[in-house]
Amino acid sequence: MKTLDNERYGMIRLFEACIASLAMLVEQDAQLFGWRRGRLAVCHRLAYHLEHLVFSSESLGKSEVRFMDLCAAIPGDSHLITPDILLHNRSLERPVRDMAIVCREGYLSEAELKALHELKVKANCELTLAIAFLPQKEYLLIYRADDTRIDYYHFNRTDFHCHLLKRRDVIELSDDSHQLKLGMKVR
Repeated sequence: MKTLDNERYGMIRLFEACIASLAMLVEQDAQLFGWRRGRLAVCHRLAYHLEHLVFSSESLGKSEVRFMDLCAAIPGDSHLITPDILLHNRSLERPVRDMAIVCREGYLSEAELKALHELKVKANCELTLAIAFLPQKEYLLIYRADDTRIDYYHFNRTDFHCHLLKRRDVIELSDDSHQLKLGMKVR
């Protein structure tokens, strides 16, 4: 069993590999961002770069077998959002989900942020990310779900620099399901 320090170290290395993969994607495959409905092509290339970086490095132990899959649903809970990229061991009995990435062309909605947090907590994903590609902007927005908060990172397309933009507690995410409704009559 991994120790907490090893898990944290592994998660940091996976996040760094993801940032390096984004840099490769922006540098080598920038034309994909201009494609109409090009999200799947971008996800595929991101997974390709990520797979080469993760599996060529020592970030995973030699005895642990992992797979990088696209659009792999999480078994057992059909209500969870399906990650576009999943690094896992494919085991149903003892699943290990090292990293899950959800990709979008635009900003994530409040509901998608909640779904990202649920993916982290309910599916037990070590590193749970969402990436907004934002083709019209000079940056990508990376969301990282933690147990209690969502971190927002800007990844600059020109200098490949990533920095923390802000942190939001999960309880701050608005939930209008419990809001009172006004009894206004329609005219």
